[in-house]
Order: sequence, then C-alpha cells, then structure tokens
Amino acid sequence: MRKGEGLPSAWWLAVLALWGFGTGLQAQTEPPVRRPAFRFSREAGTALRELWQASVTAREERVACLASSIRNDTVFVSRIAPLEPEDADSMGISALTSIDRCGPPEWSGTVHSHIAEYAGGVPSARFSAQDRTAMRLWYDKWHADGVFCLIYSADDAHCEADGVVGGMRAPPRIVR
Repeated sequence: MRKGEGLPSAWWLAVLALWGFGTGLQAQTEPPVRRPAFRFSREAGTALRELWQASVTAREERVACLASSIRNDTVFVSRIAPLEPEDADSMGISALTSIDRCGPPEWSGTVHSHIAEYAGGVPSARFSAQDRTAMRLWYDKWHADGVFCLIYSADDAHCEADGVVGGMRAPPRIVR
C-alpha cells in the first residue's frame, strides 16, 4: 500500500471522531422539561398531615378531595377534605367513591396516602398502576384536567397536574 492510499490519516480520524462526539453531545443536551411547582396553603398542609396520621393509625390508605387552582407554572392546593372509609376496598376507600365525590367545580382531584413499606422500609413515592387507573376514571367522568397527590410521610408528597406541561398550562383537550 502506498502512502496516501487505503486508511485515512490519523488527522482525518481525529476530525471524524471529534465531529461524531460533538453531534452526539448536542443531541443529548436538550433542556430539561420544567415540572409545575406545587404550593399548599397552611390549611391544606395541616389537613395532609392529619390525613397521614389517620392513615398510619388505621394502617390503611386514606383518601381526600383536593381543591386547587393553577396560575402560570404553579399549582396552589387550597383545601383538603378527607373521605370517610366507607364502601372500602382493601386500601380503605373505594376509588369510585373518591371519583364521584371529588369532582369539579368544588374539587380538582384527590390525594391519598401510601403507607405500605417497600425497599428501604419506606412507602412508594410514585403513583401505582391502580392509582393511574383511578386518575383516568376521574378524567373520564369529569372531562377536566385534574390534580392528584399522594402522601408518603408526614412531610412528603408527590403531585401531578394534568394539563400542565413543561411548567405551563397546556391547551385544552377535546374528549369524545
């Protein structure tokens, strides 16, 4: 093989490697998606702690209706109203009861407790498949965006708001 034939020179290999690295890096550095912030009134925060304590005492999940408003990129939770554990399933409150009682215009969704301990001796901080089914049933009944939270300690909650995408209110969806 003569000089200049066959494999490219080391210089070209370096250029190609840097070009490939640069384009790969650009594809991976997309800006992170902003999630909406959640704020709780003093009254709602106190009610959430009481819901948690009732759940721990009863050793069962508890559910409450949740009232909120959305302004810009923030969900403001203003009130919580616990539901009595009637017509309960194994988790303490029938999902259908919370769906029926916690709808618009007075309520924006639900909050419930996760007390069953998993890895590390702490409850799950994520919505389960059953939780997601209940959220979907709520949406199907009320045809409105909802706000859903779960509490997994006296001071910790995980919340999601339908219709708030990237920290801003999404355009309304048509439900058929």
